[in-house]
Amino acid sequence: MSSRTRLLSIVAILLCLAFSLSAADKKSKDAKAESEAAAKPSYELPQPAVETLDYAMYDRIRDEGLQHSHIMEYASGLIDGIGPRLTGSPNLKRANEWTRDQFTAMGCVNAHLEDWGEFGMGWRQLNTWVRMSSPDTAVFIAQAIPWSPSSHGAISGPAIWIDAKEEKDLDKYKGKLAGKIVFFGAMRDVKPVDKPLFERRDADNLKTTVEYPVHAEPQEPWQPGFAKELQFREKAGKFLADEHAIAVVVPSRDGSKNGGSGGTIFDDSNGGSGWFTYQREHAEQLPIVVTAIENYGRVYRLLKANVPVTVEMDVETEFTGDHEHGFDTIAEIPGTDPKLKDEVVMVGGHLDSWASGTGATDNGAGTLVAMEVMRILNALHVQPRRTIRVGLWTGEEEGIFGSYGYVKQHFGYAPTSNAADQAGLPDFLRKPGGPLELKPEQVKVSGYFNVDNGTGKIRGIYL
Repeated sequence: MSSRTRLLSIVAILLCLAFSLSAADKKSKDAKAESEAAAKPSYELPQPAVETLDYAMYDRIRDEGLQHSHIMEYASGLIDGIGPRLTGSPNLKRANEWTRDQFTAMGCVNAHLEDWGEFGMGWRQLNTWVRMSSPDTAVFIAQAIPWSPSSHGAISGPAIWIDAKEEKDLDKYKGKLAGKIVFFGAMRDVKPVDKPLFERRDADNLKTTVEYPVHAEPQEPWQPGFAKELQFREKAGKFLADEHAIAVVVPSRDGSKNGGSGGTIFDDSNGGSGWFTYQREHAEQLPIVVTAIENYGRVYRLLKANVPVTVEMDVETEFTGDHEHGFDTIAEIPGTDPKLKDEVVMVGGHLDSWASGTGATDNGAGTLVAMEVMRILNALHVQPRRTIRVGLWTGEEEGIFGSYGYVKQHFGYAPTSNAADQAGLPDFLRKPGGPLELKPEQVKVSGYFNVDNGTGKIRGIYL
């Protein structure tokens, strides 16, 4: 073979090798890119320039929701039939089981109750009444504070109002409370209702909402000093019991711009002897009720005018256990896309309420929206690319326990601070105490939609 022929052969072989290596390298890079893409959630990958939208399905969804809604049927069953759903109560247990069975009936898969851990005491109110028997007779609007003990029948005693904002203020009442019904809490101005309780947001108002400043950390106006207030309330509750008072009446707080008057009462942990009264070691020691500010004010004014007042009351409550667990209701519509079915889009609301109301707006409305979403998709036999999962949380009112517990088990966890100034606060108010720890499931969540805004048409989405 001539040197020229040999050279051409070598060049040809080298070119073949180069093309081969180039193809192998390209294949390897493509495989690597594909592997990396598979490891990433779809929302981190390049998105199509034009989204393919199924307008016919949108029309079917609108028609099903507007013309064949089951919202009021679900509302009747949950709000009228089951009623108040205090965390740990028999009613909340019923609501968990009822929603699970509804999801199964509408065609969801894997409908189940998921344990988020021990909560505390199970409790329910059977009956409460309060009335003034002298100097006049008057029926009061009143309810037992959650986790109040029973009075074990009707009791009667002279009313006394005590003015105490810190522990040292209690000293002047030593030896003066035995056998008395204590009115505990400052009287406040009751402003007239001079505007509608509900108004539809106009364009300017919506623009203001959109431009609302976002802070790195939520700033709760009542957080500063809250731990100190909780400690005082618990000490005050113990003091009243040690002094042998027979019951406590507190005024309804002013919980909104026009709330807490006109017969409306706020009956939650803000009126009792501390936040943690659902735990046996922090339990209320005396029967305690919240009454409408108008009724409280009448007794307050009479006592300030040195007119003796006698009050009668009966608080009939029942404890159902000291170590009740909390449960979330979970159900799914499975995804059908082989590449995307492990990704999850979630919808939810909180199922629990306080003890005196039926939780219609907080958050029965959000629960019903989530249920109707799942019903419509099942009714239309929608086959989503990703899995759609519903979560109805409990323990929200006492500290977002249900949703927090679910996230901790499935998605990730951020430890909270145990610093001295944080130790007396509920977990949901504590500052972060360590780095965020994420779990593998976390990257599979494409989005979560939660409604806890009350009633009315949805005008936008908060992020």
